Order: sequence, then C-alpha cells, then structure tokens
Amino acid sequence: MLEKATRQHTRDHNSRLVLRKIYDAGEVSRATLARLTRLTRTTVSEVVADLIGQGLVQEVGQGPAGVGRTPTLLSVVDDARLIVVVEITHHEIQGALVNLRGAIRRQGRLPLSGQDGNTALTLLFPLLDSLIKAAGSPLLGIGISSPGLIDTASGTVRRAVNFDWHDLPLRAMVQERYNLPVYIANDGHMVALAEYMFGQSRNSARLVTIKVGRGIGAGIMLNGHLLSSETFGAGEIGHVVVERDGPRCNCGNRGCLEALANVSAIADRARVIARQHPDSLLHQFAAPPEAITIDAIAQACQAGDQVARQLIIEVGRYLGIAVANLIAVLGARRVVVTGRIAPFGQMLCAAIKEEIRQLILPDLADATEIEVLAQQPDTILLGAAALLLTNELGLVRLVRRQPLDEAIAA
Repeated sequence: MLEKATRQHTRDHNSRLVLRKIYDAGEVSRATLARLTRLTRTTVSEVVADLIGQGLVQEVGQGPAGVGRTPTLLSVVDDARLIVVVEITHHEIQGALVNLRGAIRRQGRLPLSGQDGNTALTLLFPLLDSLIKAAGSPLLGIGISSPGLIDTASGTVRRAVNFDWHDLPLRAMVQERYNLPVYIANDGHMVALAEYMFGQSRNSARLVTIKVGRGIGAGIMLNGHLLSSETFGAGEIGHVVVERDGPRCNCGNRGCLEALANVSAIADRARVIARQHPDSLLHQFAAPPEAITIDAIAQACQAGDQVARQLIIEVGRYLGIAVANLIAVLGARRVVVTGRIAPFGQMLCAAIKEEIRQLILPDLADATEIEVLAQQPDTILLGAAALLLTNELGLVRLVRRQPLDEAIAA
C-alpha cells in the first residue's frame, strides 16, 4: 500500500510539474519540458499523453526546426476547465465562471443590501445553479469569498458579524449540493491571492495586501503561500488597537484600526469636519454634510481642501502603525493598500510611509515598497479562482493571456 501511494504521489507531482511548465511557457515542446523539469523524455511523454487525454493540454503546431525532428509544441487548453467563483458582500452576491487563464466567461450578480445572512444563503444557491448550468466545460470546483473570520481548512465561517453567521459550515453545505471541490476564504485573503497571482506583485516573496472598506483586513503571502493560522485570525488587523482612547469599535474594544480608518469612520469624521468648517470645500461636493461620501472627500482633497487632506493624513498615520508592525514582524517587502480608500492615492501613501519611518528602523522602511492601488472589479473573483488553480492543479504563477471575455447578467 505504501509503495502504491508513493507511486501515485510521484505521478501527481510529475503531472503538476509538467502542466505548470506548459502553462508558464505558453507553448513548449516535449524536449524542452524534459530539460525544464529534469524528468526523462519518456516520463514527460507519458505525462503529456495523460494531460492530453484529460483535455488539459493540446498540440498546437510545429516549433522552429533545429537538429533532428521538428518539435511539436504543446499548450494548455484555456477553457479545458472552468471555475465557479462567488463574492459575498453586505450589498450583493457576485458570481462568475472563470477559465484557466483568469478570463471571465459568464458573470452575474444579485442585490443584497439591507438583507440578513439567511437571505444571502437563500440567494447563493440559485446563483450557483445558474452559473453551473451555463458552464460549457468541466468544472474544476467552486471558490467563495465570504465576509468574516474563516476557518479555511474546514471551510467554516466562524463569525460574520453583518450576517450574524456563527460556525456556519459553508463548504459542507455547498459540497453536499454540488459534489465539487470547494474553497472558502475572506476578501482580504482573496485580494492577496489575486495580487500575487495576476497583479503587479507577481514574484513578491513577502507580500501584504490591506483592503480598506467597511472592514479592514490583510492578506499575507509568504514565499508563494497564503498565511493562515489555527485561530483563523491571520490578517485580522482591523481589530488591532491603534489609539487606546479612540472610538468604540463594533467588536467592543476602543481605538481599533477599523473604527478609525474604515470608510464609514472616514465619512463620519468628514461630516463632523464639514459642520465645524463652513468654509471647507467639502460643502461644494456634498450638501448637506450628511450626504458626504468617500468620493466627495476625495474630490475635496483633489481640490486642495486642507481639512479634508488632514483627515486623510490622520488615516494614513493609523494605517502606517499597522503596516509598520507587519513589516517588522513579517519582513514584508511589498505592501499594497487597496479598496474604497484607493482614490486618496499618493497623499495616503505618503502619510503611511512617513508614519512607518517614525516607528521602525529606517533601513526596514526604505526596503519596503508601498503602494495604494485601485481594486479592479474582478480582483476578488480572480482570488477565488486562484485558490482552485493552485490547490487543484498546482499552478503557482497564473498568467492572463486575454482580457475579460463576457459579462452576462444572471
């Protein structure tokens, strides 16, 4: 039994290795594969034959002639498998079919604003049904981005405050219905996966992404692996106290990063500022002050409003405290801040960098690349797809060869 298991493990390893090299190369010959993988030509030929039999790989023509026979080139069949991906937020459920290169083949969304967790579950399965029915290729599995504290090993939502979910066995519920591999993580983790696999941070050995929206969470990629923990709290920086006497947070503590720097806290503070400063440019972009949004604050900052700019500098200081600790503890070499806070761009980034330099060794601060980037509409969906591509096929560098294909509402 042990010998049989070892042989199967070796075959699986070789299959993933060869598939990964074909995927990365785009088009490659069997002889080149043998050189890249250091496997024998016989082994490579056997693995390739199996991958062709599964429909994952195809022969795509002849390579340049050299000494001996003209090589036949191989390529991954981009639509050989499709992945069902879903993003659950407080205001909608968004789903899509994604191919092996990250191209979205079908897409749909259902509104959720003001509804509870039971309604979210009620709407989730019809959306999954419609996507699965629309798939024209075999399915690799299902990836779900869920709010809350996630036990990624068991696929359980330990706590999602806005939906009142506690120990919800989401993976088991979905697997029982569809009998497919299911992977679940929160949006902070999905952003890190998407940035590492598809974004500007490919090849970053120590990457941290921070998503700022209604909540604040971090995703941490160390040497190509998403950091998780037995207590499911890796990346939960939103509830780290950054000002001991600060405002009360939803978690019950005072001065949490989320209570000071999430989009709701920023908008609330801007409304107070607008009332205190009748001459503020905030009044030009939102009247009355109760109508002030993140977009209005960004417009005021761009127009040169000093009180609005000072607010964002303060937010950058709070984020800088969290980032400084991540750099010092993890040795992070690239930090990407994204989400609804992205319109504040360079001004926010400069404030974060300035605070970091006050808190850690200057050499550490200078060695870390920090950017504030806009989150793309498909970022979370691509992160969910990356979970399947990595865990089911062993792909570790996901190269998009084409733009989004279709976006058809469900």
